[in-house]
Amino acid sequence: MTLTAELTSRGAGFAFGVLLFIITTLSLIRTVVVPRNLPSLVTNLVIGTVVGTSRLFAKVGRTYMRRDAALAWAGPLIIIALLITWLIGYIFAYGFLIYGRSGRPLGNSILESGSSLLTLGIASDMSSSDAILLEFFAATTGPVVIALMIGYLPTIYQTFIEREVRVTLMTTDAGEPSWGPELLSRICLTKRIADLPTYLGDWASWATRLRVTHTTYPMLMYVRSGSCTRHFLVSLLTVMDASALMIALNTSLPRTPGFRTLLDGSESIQTLYVFFGAKKPRLYYLPLRSLWRRKVASPNDVSAEQLIVPARDANIAAVHGAAAADVTSALAVNGYKSFINAEYMTSTLTRAEFDYAVDILRRSDFPIEAEVDEAWERFRSIRATYEYPLYALMRRLDATPAPWTGPRNTPTPVMWPTLATDILEQNKRANAKSLDASSNPPAPDAPHQ
Repeated sequence: MTLTAELTSRGAGFAFGVLLFIITTLSLIRTVVVPRNLPSLVTNLVIGTVVGTSRLFAKVGRTYMRRDAALAWAGPLIIIALLITWLIGYIFAYGFLIYGRSGRPLGNSILESGSSLLTLGIASDMSSSDAILLEFFAATTGPVVIALMIGYLPTIYQTFIEREVRVTLMTTDAGEPSWGPELLSRICLTKRIADLPTYLGDWASWATRLRVTHTTYPMLMYVRSGSCTRHFLVSLLTVMDASALMIALNTSLPRTPGFRTLLDGSESIQTLYVFFGAKKPRLYYLPLRSLWRRKVASPNDVSAEQLIVPARDANIAAVHGAAAADVTSALAVNGYKSFINAEYMTSTLTRAEFDYAVDILRRSDFPIEAEVDEAWERFRSIRATYEYPLYALMRRLDATPAPWTGPRNTPTPVMWPTLATDILEQNKRANAKSLDASSNPPAPDAPHQ
């Protein structure tokens, strides 16, 4: 190789090493260090590869239980794959840098880089004074990356546990899988109807934490519950449907906590959909993309009016309108436009499904105080603000096929919880038969069994 070709090769190798170092470092910092959702092409490629592979294995399973077992590996494997990707990225980055600064062949340079990065040692005796500083930097980078991941793991799993504690507690109150009408039914049957507004309102903070943690740590979206009958999105839909039903059917219970849960829940769903369900803009992964993005309005932009949770009270409606406008403008400022088409903001739930839920609530002695026709229209208008993005996320994550959760990409039968009203009726019939049998005692001379 001529001197010119040698210099060109090593100059290009050094430039490629600098570029690879910058890309890997930005991915590490954006994913682990900075506490906000920052786009990273490397991180998203790793997540997409792991999730796509797990979905291929999941397709082999003929039942939802088998699919869930395959998809459960995706979340933990994303974390391991990210660590391996970053380490490999730094090995090749320092390898090309050493190759550009020393007279070694490329293979020996990468070997030296890996030895310094992973073992804090020197692989050969051919170290040059030009590359020794790079080898020390490589020896420092390896422990730093591993230490960051060691500190990252407890945060991820602590956040997961906090999320799942609430999801697991709901199984007693709303069934497994959980369902909004069943939540109201069981609360009524256990004589806790007075506590219902407070119970629903407590989920507002959970929904807000969900929005913050799952946009900051995107792999949490793919860390599934310990049981195939539970999923955090199903729990969120359950409490939102229960809030909508309470507001639509009842006029005497305090409605403010239910509205708060609907408002925070809708904002969380819309934000998660934008980050994980919607198609990203072409310039999404470019640094300083706001300088490149054209300020052009799209005809399919979602207006704030579409995201307002309907309310009877004008003051509450004004607050909902302001909150919806804030959410829409915040997403637009960050470069998310046309994230939901206007025609999709509707409810696909049928009147027959609603009437079935109302019948269950009647049998549970839920205080239905509004006209059913009026309640249906109000419930449908409320549900239209969150149904489409939530259904889209559930299809993407293949969430538990609970009632009122929409279709899945793979046709899956609906998994119904055990209805407490059915158990109540069975117990009543059993008690009635027992009383009938005891009311006809045997004759005195009849032999004892």
